[in-house]
Formats: sequence, C-alpha cells, structure tokens
Amino acid sequence: MKKTVRKAVSVLLTMVLMVSAVAVTAFAANRNNVKHYGTYVCVGDSVASGFGLPDYNRRGKKIIYKTRIKGSYADHIARDTGAKFYSLAYPGFTSGSLRYELDPGYRMKWWEEQELANFTGNVYTKKWLDKEKSHIRSTIAKADLITIDIGVNDSWYGTIALIYAIAEEGKIRGSAPRKTLEQELNEYGSWGTVVRNAMYYLAGFAENPQLWAKFWSAWIENLSTYFVQYQQNYNAIIRSIYRLNPDVTIVALSSANSFKFLNFTPGRASGSYKLRFMDRPVEVDLPYVGTVALPDTVHLGLNPVSNTTQNLYDFFYEPVREIWQYKKPGQYYYADVSEYELIKRNLAVPMYEFMSLDDSGFNPHPTLKGSRYIADCVEKVLPARK
Repeated sequence: MKKTVRKAVSVLLTMVLMVSAVAVTAFAANRNNVKHYGTYVCVGDSVASGFGLPDYNRRGKKIIYKTRIKGSYADHIARDTGAKFYSLAYPGFTSGSLRYELDPGYRMKWWEEQELANFTGNVYTKKWLDKEKSHIRSTIAKADLITIDIGVNDSWYGTIALIYAIAEEGKIRGSAPRKTLEQELNEYGSWGTVVRNAMYYLAGFAENPQLWAKFWSAWIENLSTYFVQYQQNYNAIIRSIYRLNPDVTIVALSSANSFKFLNFTPGRASGSYKLRFMDRPVEVDLPYVGTVALPDTVHLGLNPVSNTTQNLYDFFYEPVREIWQYKKPGQYYYADVSEYELIKRNLAVPMYEFMSLDDSGFNPHPTLKGSRYIADCVEKVLPARK
C-alpha cells in the first residue's frame, strides 16, 4: 500500500513539475513580448560595449565608451524593450573600477590605479575616473532597467598589471627602460612586447632579491582581488545602484569563459614555439650566476586552463550574482549567458598587447550571433508585457 502511495505521489509531483515547466515556458518573455521600459542603462566592460563588432571596429579606436553599437546585446535589448538607451560600458573596467565610480568610500588597489591608464592608452586616468563619477551616478539614478556585466577582466587583468608593475622594477642588462604600452607596441610589436615584459618581470625577481617580500605580498593581494574581493566589490556595486535608484530593475549577466579557446602558440592549441627576442635567444642576467639563455624552444600541450578557469568563475563569480535574486525578488534577475559565441582567434594569449578589434588576436567577445543570444537570454528572465 505504501509503495502504491509513494508511486502515486511521485507521479503527481512529476505532473506538477511538467505543468509548471509548461507554464513558465508559456509566460516567459521573448524579443516580441518582453516588458517595455522607459530608460535602459547598460553597465559593464568591453563585452557590454560591443567591442569587436563591425560597428565598433569601423570607428578605428580600441576604447569606445558611452556609445550605442549596432548589433550589440545592449542595442537589441534597448530596441526590444522600447527603451531610451544609455551606455555605461567601459572597455577595460574591472569590478574595482566600477565600484570606485559608485562607492564614495572605496579606493582602487594600487596596481589597478597605476596600470588602468596604461592599458587604455592613457584614457582612463584617475582624473578622468573622478570626472566620470557624476555622469555614471546620474545616469543610473534615472534608469528603469539596468543590465550589469562586470568581472571577467578581474580574472586576468590583475595578473597582467602585476607583471607590468614588477617589470618596472626589473632590469635587463643592455636594454632600454620599459616604455608605455603604446610605445612598446609601436617599436617591438605584440610578441616583442610580451617577451620584453616577461623578461623584465623575471629579472625583477632574479636581480632584486631584496624586493621578493614585496613581490610576493603584491601577488597575494592580486589573487585575493579576483578570488575574494570581487564578491565584496559586486555587493558594494549593487548596493550603490539601489541606493541611487531604489526602484530600478537589474538583470545580472553571467560570465563566459574567456579562456575557452586559449592558444599558447599562434594558430594552434598545442605544439612547439621558438622563444626568441629580436631574432636572438632570450638571455637573462642572474646574480651570482651570470648570463643564462632561456630554452630556444618551448613545448606546449593542449589548453590546460579552460576548465580550471570555468570552475573558478562558477565558484567565485556566479553565486554572488545569483544570490541577489533572493534579496530583491521581482526586481533583480540573473541571466545565464555563458554559452555565447566568441569572436574567433588565430592567436589567443591573454595579454593586452594582443587585444585586437578583429579576429587576429586575443578577442574573447561575443560575435553578432553571440550578442543576439545574450539579448535573448536577458529578455527571457524579464517579465512579459501584459
């Protein structure tokens, strides 16, 4: 008898779940019936800005902000929701950068403040950031709908910034001091700049043992930033938005794995690469050792970091974004957009020297198809028009 009852209950629950699923599907919004909003504001980094899309590329600059890019997911959402659109998408922004703009009591990490201008061709200086605060805050205050897409830069931006910072204290005998990123690229190209920065970084450790404690301390700080502080930053960002605009609807976007197709060698996922600088073997002067030539050939296997990176995103990034659904039910939504199509790359070394507008370098941004997919995912979690 008990077995019969359990079976009946099981069948009933299954039917209820099926009916619920059908009901949710039936009432889920789409691009044709999503609720309309008066003002839509897109907050984020380069993914939100439309970086790499044809309309972005035709403008001929890497740093374009506060601009509606045709075919971007923000462009689709604005059109589908019938909203007046404002972009607060800033290529290169980290969660720390955005928090700095919104949270009056927050100060960016020293390496963020130091390298942000360098990465962006001297666009995002501290003076610029301070001046931009009022615009960002006033724009958020008048929004009816906000999408927020921030954090992917945190997972690698900080590491690169730290390499550059340590490189500035490193020395390679006979080499000119490190120049700005723009000057390095003009003189040495992408690969030459990467090698120079890497060698300065290694020399910083090898030739300055008295600074090792400082280097390791900076590294720990760097790791904590995108493993732990991201969660603090994100919570502070959302609280700041609701403080500025208590009634706004927010949709948080998930991360996509920007290392999914990471290649350490040009055009290949594995193989061997000749490690040379200015067509000569790379040499480093070590104290008490002398000049040491690095291996002429580096052998690399298949991408070892993709799954690890996705696990880190899932563990450190996504929960803090999702939990706000329960803090602000009906006002905060979470959209899983992690499967969007990335712009294809022939070379994908995660360094800013390789960041390209087309598919020739490191470009982990959505294609036109991927942008439409993101918009659909966002609109699916929003209410439908009545």
